[in-house]
Amino acid sequence: MIDPLTLFIVGAGALAFREMNKKDYGVLTAARDERYRVAMSNCYDPQTLLAEAKLFSDHGLKAQAAMLKRRAEWRSRPDDVKKTHEDIFEKAMRSTNIAAILEVAAAFEGWTATKKAAALREHARVVQEKMLQDAAKSLIPEEPAEEKQETQAPEPPAPSNGPNGVAIPQNTPKPPEAPSEG
Repeated sequence: MIDPLTLFIVGAGALAFREMNKKDYGVLTAARDERYRVAMSNCYDPQTLLAEAKLFSDHGLKAQAAMLKRRAEWRSRPDDVKKTHEDIFEKAMRSTNIAAILEVAAAFEGWTATKKAAALREHARVVQEKMLQDAAKSLIPEEPAEEKQETQAPEPPAPSNGPNGVAIPQNTPKPPEAPSEG
């Protein structure tokens, strides 16, 4: 049988665990959501972003806190890393390799550079449409102008089987001839 002291310790541990993790179920109210969106899009100071991340974490909004921390890391990159990232972005925008473009877009989105990721995804979509159009054009053979002229049969001359060289259509009966007297 289980002694009451063990039962009490397990119960107290479960209650403490529940209270500690209660923050995980924070409510993202409309005001908090607005504050989060403004911080993500308009705040360029990494220290302010980290302070916002701590505030969101304290209110149990761990996903938003993690994204704010990533944004703070993105904003606090050294200049040489910023230059490297910009070069990668420009190279991807000139590329026609759709898989590579989407991979770079996913990386930028992971770094919270969502506008760059969206631009890369749009570029990949345009490249894909162009490739599909080129493939469709290659499936439809176009005849050169010289061949088109050769394949068209010339029109036959109009028959002149009637009196005085007047053409009578072939599918109409000829008029009866006058009986000869003689």
